[in-house]
Amino acid sequence: MQIITQIPINLAAEEILRAQYLGRRTTFSPSLLKSAADAIALGSELFAPAAVYGEFPVLGIEGEELLVGANGANARLRVGPKIDLLEPAERVLIAVNTIGPALEARVDELQHGREPLEAYMLDSVGVVGLGAVGEAVRAIAERRAAELGWGVGAALAPGSLVGWPLRGQRELCALLPLKEIGVVLNDACVLVPHKSASILIGLGPRYTASRVGSVCRFCSLSDTCWRRRKDSDDDCPGD
Repeated sequence: MQIITQIPINLAAEEILRAQYLGRRTTFSPSLLKSAADAIALGSELFAPAAVYGEFPVLGIEGEELLVGANGANARLRVGPKIDLLEPAERVLIAVNTIGPALEARVDELQHGREPLEAYMLDSVGVVGLGAVGEAVRAIAERRAAELGWGVGAALAPGSLVGWPLRGQRELCALLPLKEIGVVLNDACVLVPHKSASILIGLGPRYTASRVGSVCRFCSLSDTCWRRRKDSDDDCPGD
């Protein structure tokens, strides 16, 4: 297992506002830009980015389940009907990443202090910041595949891939020492701090892509997600 904490998070005010408007606007008032910039400055003081990840051999696919080797045993991940996305995988990189609890705590303080705009802006900064940490994990998978002369598949996760419900995080997260980065999985299979995310990426010689793709067309949020690019169903910046 590997843990990384030195993860740069470089955000722009326009990026935060585009996220809020689901990408429908490209120009913003000076006051909105200043609010977003102030939230980024505060968020930069509160971010504690971290990720824990491991690489696991794929032992096979049985029905809708992916079998991986872990700690001398077999682990089963019920990915669901889109299991074919992992058919070319020889290995999978599994990770959980977070920005830590401080930003969420500050958002709560602002909400209770009746500062809704500041709370909303800071929460948006947290969402986009978590996406930047996810990009760092994707880059790790891409580098590892390049070292092996392989390609990479799409970024998959319970709760976002159709047919892989959120409860699938129980089996996925059991493969990683989440406490090493201050993350726990609660009884509802939700990661805490809430600005945390899990990810699984296939690696193998039969994948043809060198960049981690997405499965936007299979996501329950595909109609509203601002990150989905208009020029491709399969190429999304990710979370």
